Amino acid sequence: MAGSGSISRRAILTTALAAVACGHRRAPRTQGWLLVASGNEREIAVADLASFRRAATIALPCGADQLFRSGTRVYTLCHDGAAIFEIDPQAFRITGKISLPGKPVAARFLPDGHSAIVLTSDPALLLSIDLPSRRLRSRLSLPAAPADLDLNGNLAAITIPSRNAVLRVLLGTSSPPELKFAGATDTGVPCTPVRFRRDGKTILAGASAAREIIGIDAQTGNLLARLSLAVSPSRFAFNSDGGQMFVTGSGEDALAIVSPYQNEVGETILAGRTPNAMAVSDRRNLLFVTNRESGDLTILDIDTRGVSASVHVGENPGEVLLTPDGEYALVLDPRSGNVSVVRLTTVLDRKIKTKPLFTVFPTAADARSALIVPFQNG
Repeated sequence: MAGSGSISRRAILTTALAAVACGHRRAPRTQGWLLVASGNEREIAVADLASFRRAATIALPCGADQLFRSGTRVYTLCHDGAAIFEIDPQAFRITGKISLPGKPVAARFLPDGHSAIVLTSDPALLLSIDLPSRRLRSRLSLPAAPADLDLNGNLAAITIPSRNAVLRVLLGTSSPPELKFAGATDTGVPCTPVRFRRDGKTILAGASAAREIIGIDAQTGNLLARLSLAVSPSRFAFNSDGGQMFVTGSGEDALAIVSPYQNEVGETILAGRTPNAMAVSDRRNLLFVTNRESGDLTILDIDTRGVSASVHVGENPGEVLLTPDGEYALVLDPRSGNVSVVRLTTVLDRKIKTKPLFTVFPTAADARSALIVPFQNG
């Protein structure tokens, strides 16, 4: 039309879907992309959160496993391909590849935005990588296959289940850092998930078979505590100040709440059938838990420990993400790749008599990881 400005595809989709989904009341929309890593389909599916629709596909030569964001770039670990791919999420294309000497298991990106440490198996290594040049700068051989990695400041913690060990590795001050062993702690049982306490003074490792959380002094490597749980710990999440750690795993339809500063288990509470993945809303002080066996999303009030709501979201709910504006919970089905969208204002306000499940849209099957990236201005 003469004299009118151009209208983007995203603006048209946003307006149309808002009218259909919300009737006379237009819901706020997140200005961002949802990226979903697919293993079998060898791709990153991109969905527009302003319209809740799949927008693009980024093809990969191997299955995508974990997604990470560093500045304006997104990286995906490809375990079978022994590589990290760099992705421009705004242009929907691969911009680089970092070949690795082993198969990546986990990674942590340093605050400088230019460095990463990567854990690999076959062989077992800890690698230091310069992201801008996409070059491996240093490596440290590990005694056996690693399971998980966490980082706090210049100290990394690594679990080695076959050796019943948690390793501590010092990172040097260079960028990317040099790597040096600081010590190993014999935990007596295999541990897999590992996280640092918020202040970095304690390492918390989950022993699934023993149903324990093992506390380790980060400085000395000394054992501090062995906390017995009702579940086999596999996933950890923390509240906003780090004073509560939520733990899910097999064994009970419950989750454990650990007080990491007191080295004690505070409570074990019901959290729907087979509690699995978690997400914490700091602004609402809520804990979101997916329930694979029942196909639900359970929302818990962190202060009262009560159930604020329960929403049926599909057959196989996996990861749950919260949009940055706090308006929506996105629940990913790893089998089908469908994403169920729950509008929180609706589900938490009992006076609103509408369906809590806002919409469902497809992304990619065999979904293994997901990440939200804001739109770039302009």
